[in-house]
Amino acid sequence: MATGRRPPRRRANPKFYIFIGIIAAAAVAAIFFLTNIQTAVVEDGTIPFETTVPVVVVRDEQIITVPNYGKVQYIVQEGERVEAETPVANVYKWGYNDQVMNDLIEIQTKIEQYQQTQLEKAGGDEQLASYNSQIAQKTAEVSGIIGGAEGSILTAERELKDLMAQKQQYLRDTVAADQQLQTYYDKEEQLKARVDNDWLEVMNAPAEGVVSFYFDGMEGTLNAARIKEITSADVLDVLNGTTKSQQESSDEGAEKQIYRLVNNFKWYLVVRSDQEIPEFANDNSFSIAFDDYISRQYQGIVVGNVKEEDGYVYAIEIDDDIGELLNARRTDAKVYTQFTGLKVPEKALREEDGVTGVNVVVGREKTFVPVTVKIQKDGSAIVVPVAENSPLMANQHVEV
Repeated sequence: MATGRRPPRRRANPKFYIFIGIIAAAAVAAIFFLTNIQTAVVEDGTIPFETTVPVVVVRDEQIITVPNYGKVQYIVQEGERVEAETPVANVYKWGYNDQVMNDLIEIQTKIEQYQQTQLEKAGGDEQLASYNSQIAQKTAEVSGIIGGAEGSILTAERELKDLMAQKQQYLRDTVAADQQLQTYYDKEEQLKARVDNDWLEVMNAPAEGVVSFYFDGMEGTLNAARIKEITSADVLDVLNGTTKSQQESSDEGAEKQIYRLVNNFKWYLVVRSDQEIPEFANDNSFSIAFDDYISRQYQGIVVGNVKEEDGYVYAIEIDDDIGELLNARRTDAKVYTQFTGLKVPEKALREEDGVTGVNVVVGREKTFVPVTVKIQKDGSAIVVPVAENSPLMANQHVEV
């Protein structure tokens, strides 16, 4: 009986294995790319920021007023710092009589002449001669300043008055009062009482600060007391020169402005922008320099920002001495700083339910961490974790 033969085995075509290999590799690659997370390393970094913006200066100041007056005599000079209760001005009320004041000056002149004559009869007096020489020199200095020489007229006049008062007191202490001199003294007291009681009001500073006699009519609107109420329109009016100054009433009984008392260690810059300036977030600190006032650099901190229909308004508080900006209202400021913190690629930033953050990656696990973005620039960002105990730190990986 014949036996059947097995058909020979057929070997698979090598191309078949190549095909299977390609399919397997593609599957592995697909799985890898589907599950692999692209990451970047978090660094401790710095990003510089600088911008120049037009600003409006807002001061913490009091406007000192009195009912309508006949005459004011300033005791301190413009820009002088005073303590609380320092006499700043003598105000002579409405109805002030020049004739009475002239009579007082006349009797005081007679008193001085009589006293000097008595001393001369006694052989002269060296101290009196010294006072007369100093007064003559100071009088010449005042005349020179009025004529255009350098110097403060208020300071020179005050020094002259001090010398004259010292001389007057010296004469009273040195020359014994006879009947004629006592008659003069009595007349002087009557006239002084009339001036002091009926017309004179001494204006003392209600607090410490810097005195200024200049007003621009915007002190009521642009004041630190209403910093939160200053609008984009208010700022634009100042920048464009279209602000309408508040005019004083001409009524006889109306209050009249005498001087400003400025807290020179607390003032503000208000910035208005069509576009948001993210770097001007609250509590961010900056160095500040002014184009028109180059003598010094200031430090400021953002204390308010408001989005309005026509733009954004930012308030920067400064606690340095206001110096040359005592009477400035509008200027240009260079604002700059170095933002330091955790530096991540800008594309690592994510939004989840309206919250900005980054995904911290550990192995194959991702954790969303909310952050505050300090600055974004040139593809990088400086961020600060919102939570204190955050997994986001230097040398960690974040998804990009």
